[in-house]
Amino acid sequence: PKRLDAGKKLLGEMGGSFKAFYLTMGECDMVAIVEAPDDAVLARFALMLSSGGNVRTRTMKAFPEFAYREIISSLG
Repeated sequence: PKRLDAGKKLLGEMGGSFKAFYLTMGECDMVAIVEAPDDAVLARFALMLSSGGNVRTRTMKAFPEFAYREIISSLG
């Protein structure tokens, strides 16, 4: 819990926020859904988290439904 709280604080200071957090079973032990002002902020956040050596990160950019619809409709 202390590391999670520290991560939330760090991302908040960078202008982002945690939208959801889950303890998971399987390939990943935990999943956090976060928002950041831009991809560079999220990259810095992930690098800062992993720089301590005790956390590994994996990122996945997600597109909301409206963006999905725009992308698909632009295919012609």
